[in-house]
Amino acid sequence: MVPPALLSGRILAAWSILHVLSIDIAAGAAASGAMAAAVAGVEMRLGWWILLPLSVWVIYTADHLLDGWKAGSAAVNPRHSFHFRHMRILSMCALCAAILCAGLAFFAIREVVLAGGVILICVCALHLALARWDKFKLGKEFSVAAIYTAGVWFGPLLASRAALFYPYVFLSIFLLAAVLNLVMSSVMDAEMDEKEGMTYLLRFISPARAGRLVQAGSVIGVLLGALLAAFMFVQSPGKPQLWLAAAVLAVLCAAPGLILRFAHLGSPLYRIAGEGVFLLGFVPWLSAR
Repeated sequence: MVPPALLSGRILAAWSILHVLSIDIAAGAAASGAMAAAVAGVEMRLGWWILLPLSVWVIYTADHLLDGWKAGSAAVNPRHSFHFRHMRILSMCALCAAILCAGLAFFAIREVVLAGGVILICVCALHLALARWDKFKLGKEFSVAAIYTAGVWFGPLLASRAALFYPYVFLSIFLLAAVLNLVMSSVMDAEMDEKEGMTYLLRFISPARAGRLVQAGSVIGVLLGALLAAFMFVQSPGKPQLWLAAAVLAVLCAAPGLILRFAHLGSPLYRIAGEGVFLLGFVPWLSAR
């Protein structure tokens, strides 16, 4: 039997590799996309299932490469340092993945989804260009959350032919959860980001105040998710994926506040929880199978 301490160390070591390479975020995007498809009541094509996590990985990798290039050898953030040291090979991988994404978008995705994808690519390009321009210091946490949410939800929503309002309520709470998660990460990495000059939102408000806002937002998100879950349970008893998705959204909103509340205990497991919680998106999707 493997000792708990050794097992925990192995888990953390494996996760650190996935985290540095943003594979955990890509997996979370696939799970979130599954939840969005379950809420919209659509079956997405195989190409979309490949394109969603792969395109998220390309965007995040490009962003980390840019940050690593800006920080250079002085990078203290593990992601930025890793991307700076392996810039050539990661740039080649990201370029090849981007070409594959373009091919999938043109040959395997519905036309309406392709149109949304083109718009999203333009928004991503604008975001990266503004991030490159040091004079523009808008809270990057909000733009990344908006891009992530749009990438996850626009495909299922555009593919759905039903004129329903409630999927957009789910989307709104998901956006809140994404913002809370990213601001939480900024608060946790405040020291490293300040050393690299990579602070955005925290240039305008203190980490302590940002932490309090995250905890308040978590409470609001949990209440909204719980109310939505109760409404869907009563309104659509034959569709458990809807109230389960709302419950997952409540958990997604709760996680950042809880992590900041207990992060002072010093356990690195909060990092796994912060990104791993998004994998719960597979639960409502599986319930609809």
